[in-house]
Amino acid sequence: MTAQTIQELIWQYKIREAFWAAADDVMADPRKQALFLQILSFKNNVAVLRPDYERIGRQAEQGGNPYMAYAYARLHDVLQAWEDSDNIKEKYYTIAANNGIGDAYACLAYMYRDGDLGEQDMEAYENLMRKAKGLRSEKALQQTVRDLIYGNNGADTNPLKAYEFAENYVKEREFPNPAYYQLMAEADVRLGRKGNAICNFESAAKYGSNSAFYWWAIAECCDERYNIVDRKRFKEIMQNGIDVYSADCFLMNALMSDDDEYEALELDGKAELNATLLNELETGWMLGECECPYYLADYFENGRYGFEQDYEKAWLWYSRGAAQRSTTCLGALSRMILDDGTAPSPYDESYAYECAYKGLLLGEDELLEVVIRGYINGFLTRHAAMIERKWLPEYEKWVGELMDDHEIDSDEYDDSHEYLYDGEPEREIEED
Repeated sequence: MTAQTIQELIWQYKIREAFWAAADDVMADPRKQALFLQILSFKNNVAVLRPDYERIGRQAEQGGNPYMAYAYARLHDVLQAWEDSDNIKEKYYTIAANNGIGDAYACLAYMYRDGDLGEQDMEAYENLMRKAKGLRSEKALQQTVRDLIYGNNGADTNPLKAYEFAENYVKEREFPNPAYYQLMAEADVRLGRKGNAICNFESAAKYGSNSAFYWWAIAECCDERYNIVDRKRFKEIMQNGIDVYSADCFLMNALMSDDDEYEALELDGKAELNATLLNELETGWMLGECECPYYLADYFENGRYGFEQDYEKAWLWYSRGAAQRSTTCLGALSRMILDDGTAPSPYDESYAYECAYKGLLLGEDELLEVVIRGYINGFLTRHAAMIERKWLPEYEKWVGELMDDHEIDSDEYDDSHEYLYDGEPEREIEED
């Protein structure tokens, strides 16, 4: 099958067919290599390959094909469905990287940034990203654009430069890579160019990014505060996303129901909505959307939308989301142990603080207080060096700013770092 035919399969969202067609003779055909890596760059596409897990695994384990090793690592990275997924993905990303696949270096870099191996190591992240860029890794180049849009990883925020970088890169490619159209659209949003953003999100969806449907609907049908102003059109775009298995659209479609709507339904209607929510959120989770488990867990924890209150099922779903790096799920696991006492008995304070620490590494700043409390109380000892070097100074800086903001006397803050103010500080969480 030619590269052009594979590209057309991608545009039709026939991902499994496109993947195996690209896999055929991938070691010898640079055009198929590029399409193979493009397919695997999107989480939804990787999740769609779940039924092929054993077949991909066998080919990866046989050796000799680093591209299949990379695919096997991606399955473990996106799904995190196996207890030893972190070790397996590190092994097979390393095999792929050592054989010249730049995207594998980028994925290893993310593992160090996100603390998948137990601790965050930004120096390793930067070194591996440099290696990825040296091999012209698409994932590394896309991260460079993303850093310019949002000012992450030490970059100065410059969405206009990011847009121009992505636009020029699109022009250089033989086949349109939807990731760059989506990044151009994100830059447009930052620049206030709504019409341009809509066009670029639409192009990203057209060329194979099913996550773009969600953002396309947001850009076209919502106001500046993300209130839906064109519900009919919003649902139309969302349904188009669901038709091509967009995890984001499954999540958003489920969240369009509210308590008042549910209470107004007859018994049959309530049962139907309950079944729909369960199906859509489970499907989103199977497609790698880490917030779907959070909402299912919340429904079980609080007995909402016809879900019978069940703390064990809530814990199960929070755990599934946490495995896929949901910071809200990690925070919820910590809360169920430390605050609510509703966690299953095998899980103790030590596990709660480990969850909080992982959530903090992934960007949930509101868990900083929990982490520092755990450290002070003798937990998180294996993270003590990092906490003392990075997180404790950040906590003390935050407390100092909070004291200044609220004109609190210094004797309300003692040397044990126990802060006595019980208000709710405003926190800004930056999205990567």
